[in-house]
Amino acid sequence: MKYQIFEGHIFGFENKGIFFSLETNGRKSLNSKLQLLIPLSCIVFTALFLFKVDANSVLVSDNQNKIVQAQAFIDSGFKSQYLSCKILEDLGGCKFFPSWQVHLQNGISGPFPVAFSLYASIFGLLGNYSFLFYVSILFFWIGVFFLKFELDLKWSSILFLSFGPAFFHSALFPDYSITFLLTCIGITFYACPVKTRPLGLFIGLFVGLGFFFRPENTILYFLLGVFHLIEFIYKGGSEVSTRDKDRFVLLIGTGIGVLFYGILNYYLYGSALGTRIETNAEIGWDTGFEKYTSLLIFGNGRVGFLLFCPWILLWLVYFFIRWKEFEKFERKLYLAILISLFLGAYLAPNDSNIDWGTRYLSWLIVPVVVLFFSQKKSENVPKVIWILTVILFLVTLFFSKIYFLTQEKLSHEYIKYNKFLLDSNPDIYVTTDSRISALFGQEILRKKVLRIEDIEDLPRLTRLLAPKKGSISLVRYEPITLSLIETLEKNDSERLGTEMEDWFLESRWTLESKQTLEKIEILKFVRN
Repeated sequence: MKYQIFEGHIFGFENKGIFFSLETNGRKSLNSKLQLLIPLSCIVFTALFLFKVDANSVLVSDNQNKIVQAQAFIDSGFKSQYLSCKILEDLGGCKFFPSWQVHLQNGISGPFPVAFSLYASIFGLLGNYSFLFYVSILFFWIGVFFLKFELDLKWSSILFLSFGPAFFHSALFPDYSITFLLTCIGITFYACPVKTRPLGLFIGLFVGLGFFFRPENTILYFLLGVFHLIEFIYKGGSEVSTRDKDRFVLLIGTGIGVLFYGILNYYLYGSALGTRIETNAEIGWDTGFEKYTSLLIFGNGRVGFLLFCPWILLWLVYFFIRWKEFEKFERKLYLAILISLFLGAYLAPNDSNIDWGTRYLSWLIVPVVVLFFSQKKSENVPKVIWILTVILFLVTLFFSKIYFLTQEKLSHEYIKYNKFLLDSNPDIYVTTDSRISALFGQEILRKKVLRIEDIEDLPRLTRLLAPKKGSISLVRYEPITLSLIETLEKNDSERLGTEMEDWFLESRWTLESKQTLEKIEILKFVRN
């Protein structure tokens, strides 16, 4: 009898509530473990990236030019943003300095925003610009967790932020990490505006200062501002909700930040657009159809934004279908995202050929994730959408793996060639290609490196070198690599390398050594 009662209490109809309680607790326990697994996997991924990618390998190409601009402040005691090229003062100054130069009325500068130069100069004062790499990743994670906890997003939201282009671009482009963080802050306070309007105005101003570093994410705030302004005009101030008024104050602050950018740049350079945008305009904006396909889908040997993150396209379609369930501010945000996607691609200066998932658009992941992963909205998402999301996210993981391995390979290549160059250790280096001088990284600021690209400049360079004694290394591509480069593009490197070698021999320099490391060779000349 007792056994029957015991059996009935455990397995019988009367105790369905107890059974359901056990089942619910089991699910909660499983969910807790899964929630713990998500941030743990992201942390492991970040740690692996930090371990596999050398921080100095990021300081090439545009990033190398950016730290050169930062060094200009340090060299002048923060009195000037213009390059003095102090290390080459006995070799023509900035004429042959291996950096992308913009000649302005007051001297030579780089094309990148001066705000980032000031920021990066902090690391120059510390003596190591590679710290930018670590701080950039820190900024990324501050932005991610700020979004997650301030807006109470689901834990799965950080997967979609950390595995994909937003993380890679934050790590590889230090200025991007700043605007990514500011985007996270701006979207957070747009979704949940502060009630104190002076504070909201200040936050908006702070977010708007992101324009000083990168201009593209301001497109979203501009569109939101237009939508709110139209609502104010159409309905009148009395019909607009208090929260929407608070949001509009935030957007006004953002607009003031951008306006301050324009005024300051007009005062400094005579152009409200600033040096970066002006430089792009002078070079010529790439507006061909290939640019758009490359930015959005595929092109130039790497994937665009929507192919890297196809789940975004799924969500945009889903948001359109469930349009009526959105709150008013969410509808404005959705429309701003959609327009920003195509307007950002149109306004992008080029096809973003050095990255995957394009840094001109990847910041849009932030508002999309906010819309999809809010606790209220995500609970109503149909199961089929979640299944499709997981499937499409596997595509993102696939491309993330390829991008990760590519960066790891580039990092190893950089370390190898950088060591090869520095081991030569002459008094002066002479290079014949910008891609070679990029391999010096931040050592470009500590070594005497000259770069010649035009045959017309050869007489001036040789006159500068004629009285020199000691050792000079001529760094050039080895013949097979050089012939391959010249089949792909017009290049004077071969002729320059040959004529420089002949000049050294004719000027009684002795060829002390000739070393080759795969693609690059170093001819070291000495003269006493």
